[in-house]
Amino acid sequence: MSVPFRMLFTWVSAFLLTLIPTSLHAESEGLVKSEAITNTLISFGTAADHLAAADELVSSGDSGKAITTYRFIAKTYPKSKEAPEAQFKLAKQLNKKGNFEAAFKEYQTLLQKYPQTPNFEESVADEISIANEFLKGMKVKFLGIPMVPSMEKAEEMYLAILKVSPYSKHAAITQFNLGLALQKQGKAQEAIAAYQKVLDKYPNSAACDSAAYQVGYVYQQLGMTGKSQDLSALKEAQNNYQDFLLQYPNSEKVQQAGQNMKKMLSKESVDTLRVARFYDFNKDFKASAIYYNDVIRRFPQSEEATEAKSRLDELKALYGEDSLRVGQERPENGERLAERRRLQAQVESMALANYNGPPKKDFVPEEAQLPRPQMKGDLRDTKPIPLQEPPVQTPQQKTPLAP
Repeated sequence: MSVPFRMLFTWVSAFLLTLIPTSLHAESEGLVKSEAITNTLISFGTAADHLAAADELVSSGDSGKAITTYRFIAKTYPKSKEAPEAQFKLAKQLNKKGNFEAAFKEYQTLLQKYPQTPNFEESVADEISIANEFLKGMKVKFLGIPMVPSMEKAEEMYLAILKVSPYSKHAAITQFNLGLALQKQGKAQEAIAAYQKVLDKYPNSAACDSAAYQVGYVYQQLGMTGKSQDLSALKEAQNNYQDFLLQYPNSEKVQQAGQNMKKMLSKESVDTLRVARFYDFNKDFKASAIYYNDVIRRFPQSEEATEAKSRLDELKALYGEDSLRVGQERPENGERLAERRRLQAQVESMALANYNGPPKKDFVPEEAQLPRPQMKGDLRDTKPIPLQEPPVQTPQQKTPLAP
């Protein structure tokens, strides 16, 4: 191929390539996700000019174009003084249109990138309102279609709010609502921990009385639903309600707490009587007597106490009171009984004012514990005993034999 022809071929190939649509390459490659953010509404001007134009669009009712413009400002001029305001107004417009999840995301971006914004507290409040909608049962959208309500989404949002604004003036109510979201999911222990954190971290908050009440209420629900086999949840509920009544006597929940405690007492008396009946049915009368007496002692005005007393009287009549006595019974033979009575009489005699007999002695009954041995307290007492050598014996002098 000659040089001129080769050059002509190169020019023709370059010309043909310019005729191929540029979009064809992008589509076939499949790498272009979205177009670059541009503002076709205003092709010139500063960030302030764009912000003013977006505000005009909001005033005229064209929120869609306003959202596009606010987003353009936030992405194109992130370091400008208009960027925080544009980011805030973008989230506001999305929230008004009902795009709650998108609005929440933009609010989070604002709080993370521009924590010094004057709209900080208002943004946190708007985020809480969005999370509250999910807490109330608003359905989560999938592909734009509302599907199922999600307490998990509410929990996720409350945690995100607390992460970026742990000391906001709305932090305590956010922490409290997190407890509600956990409670509605059946996470009782986690909910109790969340409510307790309100009391520990925000002790001067107006949400403290509600948090203290909810701690007792969650324990009450655990006990009332029968999941607590040893009634410990009901006991914890009573303790927390009592603390609540002492610390917050002016709370609007005081009356409800009192009613709840009455319900729990009734529940506990019924459960205790049920345990007594169980042992009674299995002919373990000593154990049943313990629980019958417990019902009578702790719930004297209840119907269960009347029933327990009636059944206890029947058992005493049928089997005798000694058969219901609890504790070990030591058999006592005649010799031991006589010795015990003798010692008792001797002690009583020496206790008289006109006693003029032998000196008083200390009598130790057989049931008493023996005194503990005295331990050595001096190091000299622990030294080995010196050995004593026997005296040296001199050999006896033999009498010389006679010659």
